[in-house]
Amino acid sequence: MLTPPSPRVVITSYGARWNDPPRHPAATLLLDVSDRLWDPAAFAETGDLVPLTGLDAAVRDHVLGSPEAARIVEETGHDVLALLAARVPELPVHLHVHCWYGRHRAVAVSEAVGDWLAARDVPADVRHRHLARPFIHRDPSVSETCGFCLIVAGRAPATLVRAWDDAVAVEPPQPATAGHVLVIPRRHVANATDDPVITAATMGRAAELAAEAQHGLSLSTSQDAPATHTTTPRHLHIALIPHGTARAGTTRVHDGTSNMAGVTGVEPAASGFGDRRSGL
Repeated sequence: MLTPPSPRVVITSYGARWNDPPRHPAATLLLDVSDRLWDPAAFAETGDLVPLTGLDAAVRDHVLGSPEAARIVEETGHDVLALLAARVPELPVHLHVHCWYGRHRAVAVSEAVGDWLAARDVPADVRHRHLARPFIHRDPSVSETCGFCLIVAGRAPATLVRAWDDAVAVEPPQPATAGHVLVIPRRHVANATDDPVITAATMGRAAELAAEAQHGLSLSTSQDAPATHTTTPRHLHIALIPHGTARAGTTRVHDGTSNMAGVTGVEPAASGFGDRRSGL
């Protein structure tokens, strides 16, 4: 029996969240579509698409309907052809495409690039590394009602202490003590145990900020909201609370909606942390 020839191009989609990227010694291109295409899990009106994958027509049409999608697919296709022409003939070209979970955007784009190449007589082997991983997507409607999600999206005011690519630090309007800061991830996660990867990254940002403090402080979070806040949307946050006496009339309970009520503007905070950025 004849062995089929090895593919000249191998396209692999995956989710960065799983910390399990494909690895190959051959020529490899990397395409990150995490923040460049419409995510079905980001909007309430596309919530019905979340249980589906980029292999389903409805999800694929949604993702590829993003304003940048056609250009991304075509430019990536040309990059693959250029690398293919320059490669060692015996080795395939690998294209790795990732979003956060590897379920919607990366899958749809990988299939689209494969179709683009096939139309030019360059067949590609398209593989999807993380379609079978646990389903832990958030409810898309949360981003429309969660106080922290609205702050991250720039749709609600906040007093900004620091901004990173994956998190922001803000002051609550009713701090427990002077210098009280909340570090919140940009991606909505309800509790510390829902997505340990995001929790770890957020705690890392909080530790980075805490290292700059000129005073002792505590870092804390919770697995769930207190019973008094069960009707409000939950959003993971790490509280940095300087050691000292709480101000009169304040509370040490932190909730994404209640703590952000009444914030009057987005501005750098005077919280004792250096090198602040002034925008989300």
